[in-house]
Amino acid sequence: MSTRKLVSASTANLLIPISGLLVSPFLSRELGPEGRGLYAALTLPIVVCGWIGTYGLQDALSYHVREGRLSRRAAAKVSLVAMAPLGVLAVGLMAVLGLFIFPDPTRHGQFLTLALFAPLHVLANLFIGALTGGSDIRGLNLVKVVPALVRTALVIFCCLAFDLSAYQAGLIFIGSVLTGLVIGLVRLRSAVEVPSGESAPPDPVPTGSLIRYALTCLPGVLAAISSARLDQVVGLPLIGARELGYYAVAVSLAELPMVVATAARTVLMGRPAGESSRDTTQVARLAVLASVVICGLLALSAGFAVPLVFGADFTPAVAPTVILCAGTLLYACMTIYSAALLAHNRPGWSSAALVTGSVVGILALLALAPLGAVGAALASLAGYAVAMIIAGVAVGRVPALGSLRMLTVPYEGDVRLVKEKVARMLEGVRPTAAAVGGGADKADLPGTGSPATSAGSPVSRAVALYRRIGPGTTGVAVLIVLAWTRVLAPQVMQLVDTGRPAFNSREDLVPPLGEAAGNGLTLLFLLLAAGLGVHGLWRRRPAGWRWLAVGVAPLLAVEVAGLLHGQTPGPVAVALPLAAFAIWAQRPREEVLGVIGVLGGLTALVSMVFAAARPDLALISGAAAGEKSVLLGGLLAGPYLHSNVLGIALALSVAFVFHLRHPGLRWTCLALILAALLWTGSRTSQLAVGAVLLTYVLLRLFRHRSWPASVTLAAGALLVVVVPLITTDPESFSERGRIWAALLDRWRDSPIVGWGPKLFQQDPALAAELGGQFNHGHNVMVQLLVVGGLLALVAFGLLCWAAWRRSAMLAAQGRPAALLFLVGLVHVSWLEASHIPTTLSGYVTWLPLLTIALAGPTALLDAPASPARPGAASLPGSRPRPVPWPAPDGLADSHPDTQGGPDGGRPTHVALSGTTATAGPDDDAQKINVPRR
Repeated sequence: MSTRKLVSASTANLLIPISGLLVSPFLSRELGPEGRGLYAALTLPIVVCGWIGTYGLQDALSYHVREGRLSRRAAAKVSLVAMAPLGVLAVGLMAVLGLFIFPDPTRHGQFLTLALFAPLHVLANLFIGALTGGSDIRGLNLVKVVPALVRTALVIFCCLAFDLSAYQAGLIFIGSVLTGLVIGLVRLRSAVEVPSGESAPPDPVPTGSLIRYALTCLPGVLAAISSARLDQVVGLPLIGARELGYYAVAVSLAELPMVVATAARTVLMGRPAGESSRDTTQVARLAVLASVVICGLLALSAGFAVPLVFGADFTPAVAPTVILCAGTLLYACMTIYSAALLAHNRPGWSSAALVTGSVVGILALLALAPLGAVGAALASLAGYAVAMIIAGVAVGRVPALGSLRMLTVPYEGDVRLVKEKVARMLEGVRPTAAAVGGGADKADLPGTGSPATSAGSPVSRAVALYRRIGPGTTGVAVLIVLAWTRVLAPQVMQLVDTGRPAFNSREDLVPPLGEAAGNGLTLLFLLLAAGLGVHGLWRRRPAGWRWLAVGVAPLLAVEVAGLLHGQTPGPVAVALPLAAFAIWAQRPREEVLGVIGVLGGLTALVSMVFAAARPDLALISGAAAGEKSVLLGGLLAGPYLHSNVLGIALALSVAFVFHLRHPGLRWTCLALILAALLWTGSRTSQLAVGAVLLTYVLLRLFRHRSWPASVTLAAGALLVVVVPLITTDPESFSERGRIWAALLDRWRDSPIVGWGPKLFQQDPALAAELGGQFNHGHNVMVQLLVVGGLLALVAFGLLCWAAWRRSAMLAAQGRPAALLFLVGLVHVSWLEASHIPTTLSGYVTWLPLLTIALAGPTALLDAPASPARPGAASLPGSRPRPVPWPAPDGLADSHPDTQGGPDGGRPTHVALSGTTATAGPDDDAQKINVPRR
């Protein structure tokens, strides 16, 4: 249980510095080194005041709740009452400190405004103390994580959408604590205090005991906070804004391993008395071991990680990062020692160690200030070392703890436990069929670690896998791979043969061999899709034709618009409607979309290797990169014609990584995609991936309830619809305002059917209106209106609505990938539209949408049947109704009730599921243009 709590608390605590790490590159590029230093000077004093302003009451609440001397509801009352005097002291302290840090009246006024939020941070930390004492790890995680996630999303969005100042970013940062306060109050007031049959804690609040314990802890609290953050608070006048910016960046990286020690502290202080010392302190030993490994890896990678993440301007932050990694290891030991002392009622000894270390750190900072960021890092290292040594000596004098070995050096059993858990994680054993929800013979796709397919030769494994998943799922997986190859193969041949074309060039430079390869791949796709459709009709005689109509409606609307305006569709325009037909007829499992996750990781890997081998072809720099800051010599475009196009492909692939059940493959693909995406500099795609990861965390925190993801999805859809309509400045959003205004004016001349998919290629006058040569509308709503009119937009909306219904049900069952894809899609689509052409170039949008909506009720086949209607599957809060869908491919044998009879007629199985429509891409979709930045 200790290990689980450590992992849970560490994961939640890790999200806080990770959120800072995600925000930091955006803020660093938005504000520059000096602005980044100013942001740290404005915000860190408020955060530090939130810790200091509890005056030891946070630890006092933890101790008294842990010992049963104070109920959690009473702790909430104490926190609310104490906030008034403590908040007044906090604001007064900030006002005085502001005079020293900000002599400029304007900056001082901004700082005073932010200081008004200090009482809220004090209250949040009091709530954290009460939850820690109650060992409410889940509530503690929510109070810490939710504000960090909200802050991350808002800051990144504002950096991308607006010109953000350090003060405005500070307002977002400081105000985000409100969400944590609401959650903390609800958790404390709604907590079940004691199990039934046991006596409740005493009602009177032990005020005297709380005050005495808090005052004893106060020196240590002041010292610990000053050791951790005082260097940044007073750094502006001592080392200057630029050096403070470097130091703040180093801290944001080096503090990542601190989360393990912080989690261990939470677990140690929340453990009930009476357990053996060795079992109680196992969490501390594991935390030290993890800190050693993480700090070492971080120090080794700092040389390339800092310039890659924060930009070449922050290269001077490498040396402070390495120094602070060593300091973080000492800080971890110090934190664990002080937690053990507090848990064993030795607050005075803890305070003495922390105070001494803080004094040493402050004196060292004053002496080493001329060295700038390096001097500040060395000062922190010295302070941590002194505090750790004194705390270690004090721990050795506590009889219940025995020795330092019990807190720091792993025993043989600890190492064996770690090895077992790592081995179990790396095995990637496929979950049982019941857990997956697919019946007794349900198997996974490649990369899921199925033991049934892990033995024998590669050929025998492939044959066994094919037999288990069936021809339908296999065929759709091959369709996805063919579409991906069709997009990339001709592009690679063009780059190698003729080089990278000029920005927004309309010249066709694909060599004859590339055209032949593309045509051959298109033909294979068409033949396979047609064959799968016929096979499905012959095998199952599927019903539900209206859902197929929903699937092809957006595609047909766009092509009909082209016919009405004299545009002749090519053979490739038939590819996606045929794919819709094949998916509808075969009903593959939605896990087949994990293939897109693998292809996303492969695309990222190929792009980065291509950049290492041929940077002149795979990177964009100079005028083509616009105003973006380039990383490692340029913006990563890989085999695509622009870095934004690669970014979109990666952003739309990342959700399907969560379909991969083999941990090694899943996390490798995710790491590759995130690294390549950062290198692309595609801010819209980075925002979309941030929304996907935020949604994933919310789904985990709220136990797979789909409403947080639906809220994120609705927010993205609102941006898609509203932003182009309210934007009046032609220069807004990197000149997208001009593009939207021109295209909406053009749409008003043909509002019902639009102008067809080849409008951008066949109307030379349009380039003058748009301000350049572009091939799409840079917003999905604008794109659909101009090429397909209201008919296409309504059909596409119906498709997305149907896909959302099914995705929400899957997410509620613990299968979030489909819903995460929709979140990424809408957040990419409010500033881009290159991913929805009507040919195979749009495979990463249309094929997932079709599969999600038309794949069939795979996840519902094992749902409990309704007593009133045998064979009906239902979800909580939904009314079962028949769905004219056959069983997904490969499941008919294990679910005979899904077949109408031996001939495979209509199923009697019922489930709630939405369906959707589909649309497709265009041959020139690779000639995707983006405004200069």
